[in-house]
Amino acid sequence: MPRCTLPLAIYARTEPKGRGQRRGIVKCDGRSPEGRILKNARLALLEFIGPDATPIQKSLIERAAMLELRAAMLDAKIVAGTFTEYDGKTYNAIVNSIARVYRTLGIERPRPEFSKLWRAKKKAAA
Repeated sequence: MPRCTLPLAIYARTEPKGRGQRRGIVKCDGRSPEGRILKNARLALLEFIGPDATPIQKSLIERAAMLELRAAMLDAKIVAGTFTEYDGKTYNAIVNSIARVYRTLGIERPRPEFSKLWRAKKKAAA
């Protein structure tokens, strides 16, 4: 009788290629500009979701932070003037992916009541 094979673990440990490197886990120095973008995106999303975020929400937040980093890197290419047509297509795909992840997390446009309050506050301040 044939035996069933075990499923592959996505984040299974492999032999380290470098110092503390594991498959599927992104390591980024928090002191670099890229690391700060990741850290700030994670913190902002975790603050918005709240302290009782589920593991699935935390996973989506991690994906959103990585997408935000890629978008920021392409923003730097726009400012530097080295933005290509391929970069434009990639940028649109990343922005749409970010929007879908945010929608999945429950982050959507503010309701009209909020925008009415915001306009009223601006008029009162002027």
